[in-house]
Amino acid sequence: MTYITAARFPRDRFHEDEALQLRADQVQHHLKNIALDVGLDPALNVIRTETDNEVRIGISEYMDQYYREAPGAWRHY
Repeated sequence: MTYITAARFPRDRFHEDEALQLRADQVQHHLKNIALDVGLDPALNVIRTETDNEVRIGISEYMDQYYREAPGAWRHY
């Protein structure tokens, strides 16, 4: 499955900064909750991955498309 990056954090800072880890957890938790709100499986639609340079939180293409077309605001600031 392909995922769209919803948030990204520098890998070196992520592993050293507890506040940044907490923020990433909050973003991921929020995305999982909004997936649940519309009946999507959070385990299949929200993912955290690590590359050489970044830690990324992504949402499935389906979830991205669904929320692009859904009315209202779903972003977490």
